Amino acid sequence: MSINLKPLEQRNLNASDIIRRLQTKLNDVQGIQLFMQPVQNITIDDRVSRTQYQYTLEDPDANELNDWTNRFVANLKKLPELEDVATDQQPGGLAVSLVIDRTTASRLGIAPTTIDNTLYDAFGQRQINTMYTQLNQYHVIMEAQPQFQLDPDKLNKLYIQAGAAATTTGAPASSTGNGSTSAGSNALTGSALYTPSANTLASPANALTSSTSNANSSKGASSAGATSSATSNAVPLAAFSHFETKTEQLSINHQGQFPAITVSFNLAPNAALGGAISAITKVQKDMHMPASLQADFQGTAASFRNSLSNMPLLILAALVTVYIVLGVLYESFIHPITILSTLPSAGVGAFLALILFHQDLSVVAIIGLVLLIGIVKKNGIMMVDFALDAERNHGKSSTDAIYEACLLRFRPIMMTTMAALLGGLPLAFGSGIGSELRRPLGIAMVGGLLVSQVLTLYTTPVIYIFFDRLAQRFSFSRKSESSPSGSGAEPQPAGSL
Repeated sequence: MSINLKPLEQRNLNASDIIRRLQTKLNDVQGIQLFMQPVQNITIDDRVSRTQYQYTLEDPDANELNDWTNRFVANLKKLPELEDVATDQQPGGLAVSLVIDRTTASRLGIAPTTIDNTLYDAFGQRQINTMYTQLNQYHVIMEAQPQFQLDPDKLNKLYIQAGAAATTTGAPASSTGNGSTSAGSNALTGSALYTPSANTLASPANALTSSTSNANSSKGASSAGATSSATSNAVPLAAFSHFETKTEQLSINHQGQFPAITVSFNLAPNAALGGAISAITKVQKDMHMPASLQADFQGTAASFRNSLSNMPLLILAALVTVYIVLGVLYESFIHPITILSTLPSAGVGAFLALILFHQDLSVVAIIGLVLLIGIVKKNGIMMVDFALDAERNHGKSSTDAIYEACLLRFRPIMMTTMAALLGGLPLAFGSGIGSELRRPLGIAMVGGLLVSQVLTLYTTPVIYIFFDRLAQRFSFSRKSESSPSGSGAEPQPAGSL
C-alpha cells in the first residue's frame, strides 16, 4: 500500500509525523496491525522490512532462533527510543507431522524408506515416464487423486505392503483399494493392474484378515491367489504411525547459509539513530545470547554505524594534513598548533547547535564539521601570519605583534565569518524538498562559526603569546647547552691594556 502526500507547501507535517498520527488511530482497529515507513529516494537497504531500520539475528537452530527473537523483541518494545518494532516472522501456519512407531513398523517388515517413498509416490509428484510425440514431450507424474490431497486425515486411508524389502528407487509396494497398486518405481511385480477408480485409496475389504488368504488358496485359482496375496499384506498407515498437528513458520528466511529473522523498527519522536543503535546493542549484550546466535544491524543502520566508526580517523587525517601544510608555510612547529587551537571551539559550537535543534550527528552533519576545519582556521591564519611578519621583519615582541594583528585583522575576520555564516543560514532554516537532508549541515556551520568567532578573538592571542614564549625558552636553553661551560671573558692580546 502506497500513500502519496500533498506537496510540502500544502501541509505542515512531515512524513514521520503523519505516520505517527495515523498509527494512533489505526491501533484501535481490531484484527489488523499496520506498519508504515517513509519512502526514501536513495536507499541502501538490500531487503524489504515492515519498518525503516533493520537488525538481523541468525542461528543454525531455527527453534532457538525463534525463542531468542521473541525475547529480544519484547525487550526492544520497552525502549523509549524505538517504536513500531516488528519482525518478518510468519507464525501460525498449520503443519502435520507423521510420527512412526519404528518398533511396530519393523515387526511388520516395513522400512522407513518404504514409508517415505510411498508418501512421495502419493503426494510428491514422482515422474514415472516420459511420453514423446513428434513435436513435444510430456512427463508422466504419479500422484494421488485431488480429493485425497485436501485433508490430512486421508493419510489414514493409505496402505503399504508389509514384509517388502526397501529399495533405493522407491517403496517396493504400496497398495490402494480394489487391488490396485501404485505404478512407476513402486510398481508390483505381480499381475495386479493399476485401475484409477474413485476409491483408489479406499481400504481393501480383506486387508489384515487371514480368512481372505485362506479362501483364495482353497479356490486353487493361481491368478486370483497372486492378487489376493498382494492385498492381504496391505497395512494401513495408521497401524504403525500417528499424526501430530502443530504450528510452523509459513516461511523461513535465510542469510547466507543459516535461518535468519529481521527485526525492524522506527525511531521515536526526537530520538537519534545513534542513540537507538547504542540502546539496541546494550540490550543484546545484556541478554547474553548463545554463541551460535549472531546479531548485527543491516541496511541504513549498519551504514550509519560504519560511517561513524571511520569518521574519527578521517578528521584526524585532515588535522594532520593541515598541520603539515601550515608548518611548511610558516617554517614553525609551534604556531600551526596556535592556528589549530581555534577548532575545538568550533566543534563545541556545532555540537551544541545540533543538540539545541534536536538534530542527529548524521553523515551530513559530519561533513559540516569537516567544512568548519577550513573555515574557522582562517581566523588564526590572519592573526598569526601578520604577527610573525611583524616579529621577523620589524623586530617587535610577540605581545606587540599579536596586539597589532588583532587590531588590523579584526575587520577582515568579521567580514569572512559573516559571509560564511550568512551563507549557512538558508541551509539551516530553509524549507522545501530535501531541506531535511541539508539542515544538519547548515546548523553545524552556523553554530560552529558563532561560538568560534566569539572565543577565538580572545583565545588566539593568548595561545600565540604562550607558545612564542615557550619556543623562546626552548631555544635559549638549547643555546646555553651548546656554548662551552667554562668560557669567560676573552683573553687580552699580549701587550695590550
